[in-house]
Amino acid sequence: MHRLNDAATPTRKITAWTLAAAIAGNALEWYDFTIYGYMAVTIAKLFFPTGAAWSSLLSALAVFGVAYGVRPLGGIVLGNFADLYGRKSVLVAVIGLMTCGTAILVVTPSYAAIGVAAPLLIVLARVLQGLSAGGEFGTAATFLVEHAPPSQRGYFGAWQFAGQGAAVLLSGLIGGLLVRTLTLAEIDAWGWRLPFAIGLLIGPVGVLMRLRLDETPDFRRGRSPEGDSPIAEVFRAHKAALGIGFALVVGGTAIFYVLLVFMPTYAVQVLHLPAEVAFVAPAISGLVMMVFCPLMGWCSDILGRRRIMAVTAAAGIILLYPAFAWLEAQPSVARVASVAVFFGLLFSGYAGPFSAALAELFPTGTRSTAMSIAYNLGVSLFGGFSPLMVAWLIAVTGERLAPCYYVMVCLAISLAALAAMPGARETSLRH
Repeated sequence: MHRLNDAATPTRKITAWTLAAAIAGNALEWYDFTIYGYMAVTIAKLFFPTGAAWSSLLSALAVFGVAYGVRPLGGIVLGNFADLYGRKSVLVAVIGLMTCGTAILVVTPSYAAIGVAAPLLIVLARVLQGLSAGGEFGTAATFLVEHAPPSQRGYFGAWQFAGQGAAVLLSGLIGGLLVRTLTLAEIDAWGWRLPFAIGLLIGPVGVLMRLRLDETPDFRRGRSPEGDSPIAEVFRAHKAALGIGFALVVGGTAIFYVLLVFMPTYAVQVLHLPAEVAFVAPAISGLVMMVFCPLMGWCSDILGRRRIMAVTAAAGIILLYPAFAWLEAQPSVARVASVAVFFGLLFSGYAGPFSAALAELFPTGTRSTAMSIAYNLGVSLFGGFSPLMVAWLIAVTGERLAPCYYVMVCLAISLAALAAMPGARETSLRH
Protein backbone atom coordinates (compact mmCIF):
# COMPACT_ATOMS: atom_id res chain seq x y z
CA MET A 1 0.00 0.00 0.00
CA HIS A 2 1.33 3.46 -0.85
CA ARG A 3 2.07 5.67 2.12
CA LEU A 4 1.87 9.34 1.27
CA ASN A 5 1.56 12.45 3.37
CA ASP A 6 -0.76 15.31 2.58
CA ALA A 7 2.05 17.41 1.18
CA ALA A 8 2.71 14.81 -1.52
CA THR A 9 -0.77 15.03 -2.98
CA PRO A 10 -2.07 17.69 -5.39
CA THR A 11 -3.48 20.98 -4.12
CA ARG A 12 -6.87 20.24 -2.62
CA LYS A 13 -9.88 22.46 -3.18
CA ILE A 14 -13.55 21.64 -2.81
CA THR A 15 -15.85 23.49 -5.19
CA ALA A 16 -19.47 24.29 -4.36
CA TRP A 17 -20.50 21.72 -6.99
CA THR A 18 -18.41 18.98 -5.38
CA LEU A 19 -19.78 19.81 -1.94
CA ALA A 20 -23.40 19.84 -3.13
CA ALA A 21 -23.03 16.55 -5.01
CA ALA A 22 -21.38 14.84 -2.05
CA ILE A 23 -24.09 15.81 0.43
CA ALA A 24 -27.09 15.33 -1.92
CA GLY A 25 -27.34 11.60 -1.28
CA ASN A 26 -27.04 11.98 2.47
CA ALA A 27 -29.75 14.65 2.39
CA LEU A 28 -32.08 12.37 0.40
CA GLU A 29 -31.37 9.44 2.71
CA TRP A 30 -32.15 11.37 5.88
CA TYR A 31 -35.11 13.17 4.38
CA ASP A 32 -36.76 9.85 3.49
CA PHE A 33 -35.83 8.18 6.77
CA THR A 34 -37.04 11.16 8.80
CA ILE A 35 -40.32 11.42 6.88
CA TYR A 36 -40.93 7.73 7.56
CA GLY A 37 -40.43 8.38 11.26
CA TYR A 38 -42.85 11.31 11.14
CA MET A 39 -45.47 9.32 9.23
CA ALA A 40 -45.07 6.20 11.39
CA VAL A 41 -48.51 6.56 12.98
CA THR A 42 -50.26 6.81 9.57
CA ILE A 43 -48.15 4.04 8.01
CA ALA A 44 -48.98 1.83 10.99
CA LYS A 45 -52.72 2.23 10.37
CA LEU A 46 -52.53 1.70 6.60
CA PHE A 47 -50.02 -1.14 6.30
CA PHE A 48 -49.93 -2.89 9.69
CA PRO A 49 -53.51 -2.90 11.02
CA THR A 50 -53.69 -4.88 14.26
CA GLY A 51 -56.55 -3.19 16.09
CA ALA A 52 -54.27 -1.82 18.83
CA ALA A 53 -52.62 1.57 18.35
CA TRP A 54 -49.32 0.76 20.11
CA SER A 55 -49.08 -2.65 18.44
CA SER A 56 -49.51 -1.17 14.96
CA LEU A 57 -47.03 1.59 15.74
CA LEU A 58 -44.45 -0.90 16.98
CA SER A 59 -44.87 -2.88 13.73
CA ALA A 60 -44.31 0.24 11.63
CA LEU A 61 -41.25 1.19 13.68
CA ALA A 62 -39.92 -2.35 13.37
CA VAL A 63 -40.06 -1.99 9.57
CA PHE A 64 -38.34 1.38 10.00
CA GLY A 65 -35.60 -0.64 11.68
CA VAL A 66 -35.44 -3.25 8.90
CA ALA A 67 -33.42 -0.87 6.76
CA TYR A 68 -30.88 -0.72 9.56
CA GLY A 69 -30.64 -4.47 9.72
CA VAL A 70 -29.26 -4.57 6.17
CA ARG A 71 -27.14 -1.42 6.46
CA PRO A 72 -24.01 -3.25 7.67
CA LEU A 73 -24.21 -5.53 4.62
CA GLY A 74 -24.54 -2.54 2.32
CA GLY A 75 -21.67 -0.84 4.12
CA ILE A 76 -19.34 -3.82 3.79
CA VAL A 77 -20.09 -4.48 0.12
CA LEU A 78 -20.24 -0.88 -1.09
CA GLY A 79 -17.45 0.37 1.18
CA ASN A 80 -15.18 -2.41 -0.08
CA PHE A 81 -16.10 -1.52 -3.66
CA ALA A 82 -15.26 2.14 -3.01
CA ASP A 83 -11.83 1.22 -1.64
CA LEU A 84 -11.08 -1.06 -4.60
CA TYR A 85 -12.58 0.84 -7.52
CA GLY A 86 -13.23 4.40 -6.41
CA ARG A 87 -15.50 6.61 -4.33
CA LYS A 88 -17.31 8.21 -7.27
CA SER A 89 -18.92 5.07 -8.72
CA VAL A 90 -20.36 4.07 -5.34
CA LEU A 91 -21.73 7.57 -4.75
CA VAL A 92 -23.68 7.30 -8.01
CA ALA A 93 -24.99 3.81 -7.23
CA VAL A 94 -26.22 4.51 -3.70
CA ILE A 95 -28.36 7.49 -4.63
CA GLY A 96 -29.97 5.40 -7.38
CA LEU A 97 -30.86 2.65 -4.90
CA MET A 98 -32.31 5.15 -2.45
CA THR A 99 -34.49 6.66 -5.17
CA CYS A 100 -35.87 3.24 -6.14
CA GLY A 101 -36.82 2.52 -2.52
CA THR A 102 -38.57 5.88 -2.21
CA ALA A 103 -40.51 5.28 -5.43
CA ILE A 104 -41.88 2.00 -4.03
CA LEU A 105 -43.11 3.82 -0.91
CA VAL A 106 -44.88 6.39 -3.09
CA VAL A 107 -46.84 3.90 -5.23
CA THR A 108 -47.56 0.96 -2.88
CA PRO A 109 -51.32 0.50 -2.17
CA SER A 110 -52.52 0.03 1.40
CA TYR A 111 -53.17 -3.26 3.21
CA ALA A 112 -56.90 -2.79 2.63
CA ALA A 113 -56.30 -2.71 -1.14
CA ILE A 114 -53.83 -5.55 -1.74
CA GLY A 115 -53.53 -7.38 1.58
CA VAL A 116 -50.24 -8.80 2.80
CA ALA A 117 -48.42 -7.69 -0.36
CA ALA A 118 -48.60 -4.11 0.94
CA PRO A 119 -46.40 -4.53 4.02
CA LEU A 120 -44.07 -6.81 2.03
CA LEU A 121 -43.52 -4.04 -0.52
CA ILE A 122 -42.86 -1.57 2.28
CA VAL A 123 -40.26 -3.98 3.66
CA LEU A 124 -38.67 -4.27 0.18
CA ALA A 125 -38.48 -0.50 -0.08
CA ARG A 126 -36.80 -0.27 3.31
CA VAL A 127 -34.30 -3.00 2.36
CA LEU A 128 -33.26 -1.08 -0.78
CA GLN A 129 -32.96 2.10 1.23
CA GLY A 130 -30.95 0.31 3.88
CA LEU A 131 -28.47 -1.10 1.37
CA SER A 132 -28.09 2.34 -0.16
CA ALA A 133 -27.65 4.05 3.19
CA GLY A 134 -25.04 1.45 4.13
CA GLY A 135 -22.72 2.73 1.42
CA GLU A 136 -23.69 6.41 1.55
CA PHE A 137 -22.16 7.91 4.66
CA GLY A 138 -18.81 6.13 4.70
CA THR A 139 -18.15 6.78 1.02
CA ALA A 140 -19.44 10.37 0.93
CA ALA A 141 -17.62 11.33 4.14
CA THR A 142 -14.42 9.72 2.82
CA PHE A 143 -14.87 11.61 -0.45
CA LEU A 144 -15.22 14.98 1.29
CA VAL A 145 -12.40 14.50 3.78
CA GLU A 146 -9.98 13.24 1.11
CA HIS A 147 -10.77 16.22 -1.12
CA ALA A 148 -10.49 18.77 1.71
CA PRO A 149 -7.34 20.79 2.47
CA PRO A 150 -5.55 19.26 5.50
CA SER A 151 -6.42 22.19 7.78
CA GLN A 152 -10.14 22.11 6.88
CA ARG A 153 -11.15 18.45 7.07
CA GLY A 154 -13.38 19.02 10.08
CA TYR A 155 -15.17 21.91 8.38
CA PHE A 156 -15.84 20.16 5.07
CA GLY A 157 -16.61 16.81 6.67
CA ALA A 158 -19.26 18.54 8.78
CA TRP A 159 -21.25 19.49 5.70
CA GLN A 160 -22.50 15.90 5.57
CA PHE A 161 -24.45 16.64 8.72
CA ALA A 162 -25.39 20.15 7.65
CA GLY A 163 -27.08 18.48 4.67
CA GLN A 164 -28.73 16.12 7.13
CA GLY A 165 -29.97 19.17 9.03
CA ALA A 166 -31.39 20.62 5.82
CA ALA A 167 -33.24 17.35 5.26
CA VAL A 168 -34.64 17.42 8.79
CA LEU A 169 -35.71 21.04 8.33
CA LEU A 170 -37.36 20.34 4.98
CA SER A 171 -39.13 17.24 6.27
CA GLY A 172 -40.37 19.13 9.33
CA LEU A 173 -41.69 22.01 7.23
CA ILE A 174 -43.40 19.68 4.77
CA GLY A 175 -44.85 17.53 7.52
CA GLY A 176 -46.14 20.57 9.37
CA LEU A 177 -47.66 22.01 6.20
CA LEU A 178 -49.31 18.68 5.50
CA VAL A 179 -51.11 18.45 8.83
CA ARG A 180 -52.18 22.10 8.61
CA THR A 181 -53.67 21.92 5.13
CA LEU A 182 -55.12 18.40 4.96
CA THR A 183 -57.63 16.60 7.13
CA LEU A 184 -56.65 13.39 8.89
CA ALA A 185 -58.78 11.43 6.41
CA GLU A 186 -56.98 13.07 3.45
CA ILE A 187 -53.58 12.31 4.97
CA ASP A 188 -54.52 8.68 5.50
CA ALA A 189 -55.96 8.38 1.98
CA TRP A 190 -53.16 9.97 -0.06
CA GLY A 191 -51.53 12.92 1.69
CA TRP A 192 -48.87 10.89 3.49
CA ARG A 193 -47.37 10.00 0.10
CA LEU A 194 -46.68 13.61 -0.89
CA PRO A 195 -43.52 14.09 1.23
CA PHE A 196 -41.99 10.93 -0.27
CA ALA A 197 -42.93 12.07 -3.78
CA ILE A 198 -41.14 15.37 -3.15
CA GLY A 199 -38.08 13.41 -2.06
CA LEU A 200 -38.04 11.66 -5.44
CA LEU A 201 -37.08 14.95 -7.07
CA ILE A 202 -33.68 14.87 -5.36
CA GLY A 203 -32.65 11.45 -6.70
CA PRO A 204 -32.21 12.05 -10.47
CA VAL A 205 -30.59 15.43 -9.83
CA GLY A 206 -28.17 13.84 -7.38
CA VAL A 207 -27.20 11.10 -9.84
CA LEU A 208 -26.44 13.64 -12.57
CA MET A 209 -24.41 15.78 -10.18
CA ARG A 210 -22.34 12.84 -8.96
CA LEU A 211 -21.56 11.65 -12.48
CA ARG A 212 -19.59 14.88 -12.95
CA LEU A 213 -17.40 14.44 -9.85
CA ASP A 214 -13.64 13.83 -9.93
CA GLU A 215 -12.11 10.97 -7.95
CA THR A 216 -10.25 11.93 -4.77
CA PRO A 217 -6.46 12.56 -4.86
CA ASP A 218 -5.89 10.05 -2.04
CA PHE A 219 -7.64 7.23 -3.87
CA ARG A 220 -5.86 7.94 -7.16
CA ARG A 221 -2.44 7.89 -5.53
CA GLY A 222 -2.85 5.73 -2.43
CA ARG A 223 -5.11 2.78 -3.18
CA SER A 224 -4.13 -0.77 -2.30
CA PRO A 225 -2.42 -2.99 -4.90
CA GLU A 226 -4.73 -5.24 -6.89
CA GLY A 227 -5.64 -8.39 -4.99
CA ASP A 228 -5.68 -6.87 -1.51
CA SER A 229 -8.95 -7.20 0.40
CA PRO A 230 -9.92 -4.04 2.29
CA ILE A 231 -12.37 -6.04 4.43
CA ALA A 232 -9.71 -8.53 5.51
CA GLU A 233 -7.24 -5.70 6.14
CA VAL A 234 -9.72 -3.85 8.37
CA PHE A 235 -10.28 -6.85 10.63
CA ARG A 236 -6.62 -7.90 10.57
CA ALA A 237 -4.88 -4.60 11.30
CA HIS A 238 -7.49 -2.09 12.46
CA LYS A 239 -9.74 -3.88 14.95
CA ALA A 240 -9.01 -1.43 17.79
CA ALA A 241 -9.72 1.60 15.59
CA LEU A 242 -12.88 -0.11 14.33
CA GLY A 243 -14.09 -0.61 17.90
CA ILE A 244 -13.42 3.03 18.77
CA GLY A 245 -15.17 4.16 15.60
CA PHE A 246 -18.21 2.02 16.37
CA ALA A 247 -18.50 3.43 19.89
CA LEU A 248 -18.11 6.99 18.58
CA VAL A 249 -21.16 6.43 16.37
CA VAL A 250 -23.38 5.31 19.25
CA GLY A 251 -23.86 8.67 20.98
CA GLY A 252 -24.45 10.80 17.91
CA THR A 253 -26.86 8.37 16.31
CA ALA A 254 -28.91 8.10 19.51
CA ILE A 255 -29.21 11.89 19.65
CA PHE A 256 -30.44 12.03 16.09
CA TYR A 257 -32.89 9.14 16.07
CA VAL A 258 -34.36 9.60 19.53
CA LEU A 259 -34.28 13.37 19.99
CA LEU A 260 -35.02 14.35 16.39
CA VAL A 261 -36.68 11.50 14.44
CA PHE A 262 -38.77 10.08 17.28
CA MET A 263 -39.71 13.45 18.77
CA PRO A 264 -42.85 14.09 16.63
CA THR A 265 -44.21 10.66 17.59
CA TYR A 266 -43.28 11.31 21.23
CA ALA A 267 -45.00 14.71 21.17
CA VAL A 268 -48.24 13.27 19.78
CA GLN A 269 -48.41 9.85 21.48
CA VAL A 270 -46.89 10.66 24.88
CA LEU A 271 -47.25 14.40 25.42
CA HIS A 272 -50.61 14.52 23.59
CA LEU A 273 -49.75 17.67 21.66
CA PRO A 274 -51.52 18.54 18.38
CA ALA A 275 -49.92 16.98 15.29
CA GLU A 276 -48.87 20.35 13.82
CA VAL A 277 -46.98 21.22 17.02
CA ALA A 278 -44.93 18.04 16.73
CA PHE A 279 -43.20 19.30 13.58
CA VAL A 280 -41.88 22.40 15.31
CA ALA A 281 -39.05 20.35 16.83
CA PRO A 282 -37.54 18.91 13.62
CA ALA A 283 -37.84 22.20 11.73
CA ILE A 284 -35.99 24.12 14.44
CA SER A 285 -33.44 21.37 15.10
CA GLY A 286 -32.72 21.04 11.38
CA LEU A 287 -32.09 24.76 11.05
CA VAL A 288 -29.74 24.70 14.04
CA MET A 289 -27.84 21.75 12.53
CA MET A 290 -27.46 23.53 9.18
CA VAL A 291 -25.82 26.49 10.86
CA PHE A 292 -23.83 24.93 13.68
CA CYS A 293 -22.50 21.64 12.23
CA PRO A 294 -20.05 23.41 9.87
CA LEU A 295 -19.16 25.85 12.65
CA MET A 296 -18.32 23.03 15.06
CA GLY A 297 -16.40 21.21 12.34
CA TRP A 298 -14.35 24.37 11.79
CA CYS A 299 -13.74 24.68 15.53
CA SER A 300 -12.47 21.09 15.58
CA ASP A 301 -9.84 22.01 12.99
CA ILE A 302 -8.49 24.49 15.54
CA LEU A 303 -9.24 22.96 18.94
CA GLY A 304 -9.27 19.24 18.15
CA ARG A 305 -12.00 16.71 17.43
CA ARG A 306 -11.85 14.82 20.71
CA ARG A 307 -12.10 17.88 22.93
CA ILE A 308 -15.26 19.24 21.31
CA MET A 309 -16.98 15.87 21.04
CA ALA A 310 -16.18 14.98 24.67
CA VAL A 311 -17.49 18.27 26.03
CA THR A 312 -20.68 17.83 23.99
CA ALA A 313 -21.24 14.24 25.16
CA ALA A 314 -20.68 15.22 28.79
CA ALA A 315 -23.09 18.15 28.44
CA GLY A 316 -25.73 15.81 27.04
CA ILE A 317 -25.37 13.37 29.93
CA ILE A 318 -25.75 16.19 32.44
CA LEU A 319 -28.50 18.26 30.80
CA LEU A 320 -30.81 15.80 29.01
CA TYR A 321 -32.75 14.75 32.10
CA PRO A 322 -33.55 18.32 33.19
CA ALA A 323 -34.55 19.20 29.62
CA PHE A 324 -36.93 16.23 29.27
CA ALA A 325 -38.36 16.70 32.76
CA TRP A 326 -39.02 20.39 32.02
CA LEU A 327 -40.77 19.51 28.74
CA GLU A 328 -42.79 16.66 30.21
CA ALA A 329 -43.96 18.71 33.20
CA GLN A 330 -45.84 21.22 31.07
CA PRO A 331 -45.83 20.38 27.33
CA SER A 332 -46.29 23.43 25.07
CA VAL A 333 -45.19 24.87 21.75
CA ALA A 334 -42.69 27.17 23.45
CA ARG A 335 -41.09 24.32 25.40
CA VAL A 336 -40.95 22.04 22.37
CA ALA A 337 -39.19 24.83 20.45
CA SER A 338 -36.75 25.44 23.30
CA VAL A 339 -35.69 21.82 23.69
CA ALA A 340 -35.46 21.53 19.88
CA VAL A 341 -32.79 24.25 19.90
CA PHE A 342 -30.93 22.40 22.64
CA PHE A 343 -31.17 19.06 20.81
CA GLY A 344 -29.93 20.68 17.59
CA LEU A 345 -26.95 22.25 19.36
CA LEU A 346 -26.15 18.99 21.12
CA PHE A 347 -26.13 17.06 17.86
CA SER A 348 -24.11 19.77 16.06
CA GLY A 349 -21.41 19.80 18.73
CA TYR A 350 -20.97 16.05 18.40
CA ALA A 351 -21.54 15.59 14.66
CA GLY A 352 -19.55 18.60 13.42
CA PRO A 353 -16.12 17.03 14.12
CA PHE A 354 -17.33 13.45 13.64
CA SER A 355 -16.64 12.76 9.94
CA ALA A 356 -13.03 13.92 10.15
CA ALA A 357 -12.47 12.17 13.48
CA LEU A 358 -13.67 8.86 12.07
CA ALA A 359 -11.74 9.24 8.78
CA GLU A 360 -8.50 9.98 10.63
CA LEU A 361 -8.65 6.60 12.36
CA PHE A 362 -8.07 4.63 9.13
CA PRO A 363 -5.65 4.55 6.15
CA THR A 364 -6.67 5.34 2.56
CA GLY A 365 -6.82 1.76 1.29
CA THR A 366 -9.41 0.71 3.88
CA ARG A 367 -10.97 4.05 4.86
CA SER A 368 -14.34 3.75 3.13
CA THR A 369 -14.76 0.10 4.18
CA ALA A 370 -13.80 0.74 7.81
CA MET A 371 -15.90 3.89 8.13
CA SER A 372 -18.89 2.14 6.57
CA ILE A 373 -18.61 -0.85 8.91
CA ALA A 374 -18.17 1.22 12.07
CA TYR A 375 -20.86 3.72 11.16
CA ASN A 376 -23.48 1.25 9.97
CA LEU A 377 -23.06 -1.17 12.86
CA GLY A 378 -23.46 1.71 15.29
CA VAL A 379 -26.45 3.18 13.47
CA SER A 380 -28.11 -0.23 13.04
CA LEU A 381 -27.84 -1.24 16.68
CA PHE A 382 -28.29 2.12 18.40
CA GLY A 383 -30.02 4.25 15.78
CA GLY A 384 -32.53 2.58 13.51
CA PHE A 385 -34.07 0.52 16.28
CA SER A 386 -33.97 3.38 18.80
CA PRO A 387 -37.51 4.64 18.04
CA LEU A 388 -38.79 1.07 18.42
CA MET A 389 -36.82 0.58 21.63
CA VAL A 390 -37.94 3.77 23.36
CA ALA A 391 -41.55 3.32 22.18
CA TRP A 392 -41.50 -0.21 23.64
CA LEU A 393 -39.97 1.03 26.90
CA ILE A 394 -42.64 3.71 27.25
CA ALA A 395 -45.44 1.25 26.43
CA VAL A 396 -44.19 -1.45 28.84
CA THR A 397 -42.96 0.65 31.77
CA GLY A 398 -45.08 3.76 31.43
CA GLU A 399 -41.90 5.81 31.97
CA ARG A 400 -42.32 8.96 29.86
CA LEU A 401 -38.64 9.91 30.24
CA ALA A 402 -37.34 6.66 28.72
CA PRO A 403 -35.93 8.47 25.62
CA CYS A 404 -33.77 10.59 27.89
CA TYR A 405 -32.25 7.61 29.73
CA TYR A 406 -31.55 5.79 26.48
CA VAL A 407 -29.60 8.70 24.96
CA MET A 408 -27.65 9.27 28.19
CA VAL A 409 -26.40 5.66 28.19
CA CYS A 410 -25.38 5.93 24.52
CA LEU A 411 -23.49 9.17 25.17
CA ALA A 412 -21.62 7.50 28.04
CA ILE A 413 -20.46 4.76 25.64
CA SER A 414 -19.15 7.35 23.20
CA LEU A 415 -17.47 9.34 25.96
CA ALA A 416 -15.51 6.22 26.91
CA ALA A 417 -14.46 5.77 23.26
CA LEU A 418 -13.30 9.38 23.08
CA ALA A 419 -11.07 8.75 26.09
CA ALA A 420 -9.47 5.83 24.21
CA MET A 421 -9.15 7.71 20.91
CA PRO A 422 -5.51 8.40 19.93
CA GLY A 423 -4.53 12.07 19.80
CA ALA A 424 -6.62 15.18 20.35
CA ARG A 425 -6.41 16.06 16.66
CA GLU A 426 -4.71 14.41 13.69
CA THR A 427 -2.72 16.68 11.38
CA SER A 428 -2.54 14.31 8.41
CA LEU A 429 -4.62 11.49 7.05
CA ARG A 430 -3.14 7.98 7.23
CA HIS A 431 -2.11 6.42 3.90
